[in-house]
Amino acid sequence: MTDTPAVPVEGLADTYTVDTLLYGFEGALSQYVLDSAEPVVVDTGAANTTSQTYAAVDHLGIDRDEVRHVLVTHVHLDHAGGAGEFAREFPNATFYLHPEGYDYVTDADRLAALKRSVDRAMGTEDAYGDPDLVPEDRAVVVEDGERLDVGDHTLRFVDAPGHAPHHFAAFDETTGGLFSIDAAGMYQQGEMRPTTPPPSFDLEANLETVRRLRALEPARNLYGHYGPGAPDEAVAELDHYEAMLPEWVAFVDEHRAERPSVSEILAVTGAEWQSPTVQRDVAGVLNYLRERDDD
Repeated sequence: MTDTPAVPVEGLADTYTVDTLLYGFEGALSQYVLDSAEPVVVDTGAANTTSQTYAAVDHLGIDRDEVRHVLVTHVHLDHAGGAGEFAREFPNATFYLHPEGYDYVTDADRLAALKRSVDRAMGTEDAYGDPDLVPEDRAVVVEDGERLDVGDHTLRFVDAPGHAPHHFAAFDETTGGLFSIDAAGMYQQGEMRPTTPPPSFDLEANLETVRRLRALEPARNLYGHYGPGAPDEAVAELDHYEAMLPEWVAFVDEHRAERPSVSEILAVTGAEWQSPTVQRDVAGVLNYLRERDDD
């Protein structure tokens, strides 16, 4: 791991990876800075990891009042918790949100409820820090297919449910870089792994998202956990994830009758499925299967 707070992405002009050092660990969660004519930050990280972004922006010579755009790809608090603080530190930035995510960062009651549910699930207070609201006049909803001109790059927003219903991806039409974040799995030390959290993982929606992302023919995937995929392998990675997701769901389904708890399924989960979030991801599949059974 480099000590440089903003690491250039090979083959994608002006694109940099930022390690948020989530829970103090390297390689746990990545966000991105696009050093375009109108600088862009992709995701905010948690409320207690914002200093990493400031270090990256400073390293690139971008003044904080020059940051114009912040993409909040989805409102899970490891990705969106820093948004309110960013609204203060980046005073000229507009925040872009999925229609189903907008209220969670602009409405005090919804944000408080989200934080309580996350802290309860994580078993600790302030699991991702204490998030602040984004002022409504600084936040906009983006729809599938909308484009954002940032001067020398054009970003296309892509509705990307499955991992979460409030997830969008962003495709840089200038470089071919695809900010798929969590919509196309995680990339841990060169290995693909599923990311299927509760309460809203949806297999069919996620598979359809992967197919729509693949149709863009991206040059490189830019994951949230962790970092860029392999150069020129984005389509192959999407193919792999499309095959992997049903296999993962089938594995959990196969074992849940005799091993109904998360811990019991984890006991028979092999190395091919292990990731930093595997416990959570088993829980998400179990929730999906129960809802499917009830339909």
